[in-house]
Amino acid sequence: MPYPPQARPGPGPSHYGYPPQPPTTAPGWHTAPHPPYPQQHHPGGGGGGGGQGGGDRDSGSGLKKVVIGVVVLAVLAVLGIGGLAAYQALGDDALPTAAGGAQGEQLLSPHDIEELLDGRSQALKSGDEDTYLAPFAGDAKDTQKNLFENLRKIPFAQAEYSVLKTTGTGTDEYGDGATVALDVAFVHKIQDVDVRPVSEWYRWIIKRESKDAEPRITRVGPAPGAYGAKSYVFYPAPWDLYEDMHVVKKAHTLTISDKKYAGDTDRYAPYIEKAAKDDIELWKANGPEGTETPTGFVTVLEPGRKTYSSLYGSQSVAWEAGQSVAMPTFDAGFGGDEKDLQYGGARVKMDMSGSRFTNAAYWPKLVQEISHHEFAHAIVQPLEAASGGFAADSSTRWWVVEGFADYVAFRFDSELGAWTVRNDVTGKDFSGELPTDPGAGDEVSTNYTVSYLAIRFMAEKNGEAAALRFVTDQYRHPGQLDRQLRTATGMGENDFQAAWASYVRSHS
Repeated sequence: MPYPPQARPGPGPSHYGYPPQPPTTAPGWHTAPHPPYPQQHHPGGGGGGGGQGGGDRDSGSGLKKVVIGVVVLAVLAVLGIGGLAAYQALGDDALPTAAGGAQGEQLLSPHDIEELLDGRSQALKSGDEDTYLAPFAGDAKDTQKNLFENLRKIPFAQAEYSVLKTTGTGTDEYGDGATVALDVAFVHKIQDVDVRPVSEWYRWIIKRESKDAEPRITRVGPAPGAYGAKSYVFYPAPWDLYEDMHVVKKAHTLTISDKKYAGDTDRYAPYIEKAAKDDIELWKANGPEGTETPTGFVTVLEPGRKTYSSLYGSQSVAWEAGQSVAMPTFDAGFGGDEKDLQYGGARVKMDMSGSRFTNAAYWPKLVQEISHHEFAHAIVQPLEAASGGFAADSSTRWWVVEGFADYVAFRFDSELGAWTVRNDVTGKDFSGELPTDPGAGDEVSTNYTVSYLAIRFMAEKNGEAAALRFVTDQYRHPGQLDRQLRTATGMGENDFQAAWASYVRSHS
């Protein structure tokens, strides 16, 4: 989700992520967007942002509900997330058989296609570039050369191509060969980052002139929008975008950018790694036992707004500073078993042109803040149940998603947390009701911050472990909020809201 904008101490205001940014003439921290992370004001003038639900108040990051959208997620849950079976069921063409119902010689059989995909999977695994590129032709060969070289920089635990759907009969009906459009899933699992395989969907155009000729892949691009939306194909990934992808590998992070920004990326990477280590150690120390969560994160740093917005096909908003993009498990089922995780992991992207990265005095502090926020979203992403529909209680509550991410961010910077409360709550309108969405305009930053105070109030009342258990339970069972609050705080929903509202007012 996008991170709402927030102000930060220092000259000149700026906003964090989700909400609109404050006027640059205001004093204090710059704000940045939430998941999308709103942009925030930072000390010394420049602002940064991150977002809730996977965003940072400087750029925008957020959990699936903000990143992909509640409606999209609900549709995914209905159809079956990850969706090989669902995708094929929705398609109007299945893999052709030899009989096929078409006149002419069968030139591209299911076996031919499987062999083509398996050859690329094996060559990628072994690092055999010539074999990998052999069937590609024309411009497709050039783009795939870049792709192959970029993919070899990533520590995959699994990487293979799988058939989703073919369009076309694969027969030579007019004596000029056969052509099919093949929708292909690049099924992959990045070591320590993904707890289940995830996928990116491509479309390959395959042509075979005759039985004596080898099949040729003449065009490669994104698969058409799945389920009616391009965001479901998760294209482009950074390995598709960059001619030469720069990757900084550390113990808990892969920080990625275009090679031309290598110097900046190298400078930010240690602070991103520090935030990742903090979040992982926090969850290990106080998170519930038995949760499958990542022990590493992928972050893409991109200063070009158009390119940033295009990454992973996710939606973004103008104020967004960062985003955590939820990645559905490939071919996840409907079993309802918690081990059958609907989300295999997440991908974090941050707008490197935002004030969190450009603030001359405070950028180390602000880069860590947005990273803490986005990684908090990513660490709990695999815990999230598939949305069961459009009802409010079918998805994790917005205030829990964003409040948790900000709680983690400010847990490691109490000074910044205190400043944020003063900036976003003191003197601001307050309804006394837990926010259900980021809102609009100036209320975005306030909604993020009062959500943070809800999780902080819970942690202060019964301990951090109780608060993290509550977050976990809400992600897994979003329809049981009242029970979860009673377990965590001893209060039902109405009493908790009243006690929280008093807590917020005591800090305003």
